[in-house]
Amino acid sequence: MENFDRQYRVRIGKNNSMGRELGKPNESTGRALRCQFSCEVGDSSSSNTGKITLWNLADETLRLLEQEDCLIELSAGYKDDLPTIMGGTLTYFETEQSGADQQTTIEFVDSFTSCRDNTVSLSYSGTVSGDKIVRDAAQIMGCEVKFSKSAKLIDFTNFAFVGAGKTLIERVCNRSKMRWSLQNGIVQICALDEPITMAAYVLSASTGLIGSPKPVFESASTSDKKSSNASKRKAKKGIEVTYALNGHIQVDDYVKVDSKPYKGNYRASKIKFTGDTEGDDWKCVALFVEVK
Repeated sequence: MENFDRQYRVRIGKNNSMGRELGKPNESTGRALRCQFSCEVGDSSSSNTGKITLWNLADETLRLLEQEDCLIELSAGYKDDLPTIMGGTLTYFETEQSGADQQTTIEFVDSFTSCRDNTVSLSYSGTVSGDKIVRDAAQIMGCEVKFSKSAKLIDFTNFAFVGAGKTLIERVCNRSKMRWSLQNGIVQICALDEPITMAAYVLSASTGLIGSPKPVFESASTSDKKSSNASKRKAKKGIEVTYALNGHIQVDDYVKVDSKPYKGNYRASKIKFTGDTEGDDWKCVALFVEVK
């Protein structure tokens, strides 16, 4: 695996607008604006969060950040292989002077606008599948829907709902004993501990694995403290894995780990992406849980 020529792209703008893309190296100098980022994503229904710091932005770019519901998308990788790390809506930014340089910090949340603002009003007479309810809600929210192989939602009779789309999806999934999360504007619905796809990524020393995995155990009472649905949670047993930055591996993906202490199949449950174009960080630290 060739992990050379680190590159990134940050896109700033609004839906259906030109916006601006940052990060392409200057043809003369071969350099781009310095970028430092940290994004944390997970398989719970809580929003994923991202933070990006950029140096010496142009005034036109700063004005874009002042737009209401400004969208941010971060891609990072190597050479021309730049998968999307995370996209979402800007929630906060500030610019400050740091010596001779100007430093802008941007914070954003995955699908924040859709979850916060879109009110869903749906009603069905007779029997309706949970699949249709979720797809109809997601369409209103502007999201796609993906199901894992065994994920199946129950049917409902004379169903009606008015409220936040996030609340509706959570209600339908809880009744069906499925888990769900939002990943880059996609509603992912999975059966318990099942990956979203059975196509596996192989992670070994030759494909970016750093050091040795560490065993991790999260009890049902601590794995998601914010969730009120504690009775349906199960303990997570898995490994903490550090590897060279790889945006192709996302939450709920199927990963085959090949290391001396641990060999086997896992599901990506949490991932923290960190990078600095002028620092040492360009890696992922992830929690992989066992797939039985």
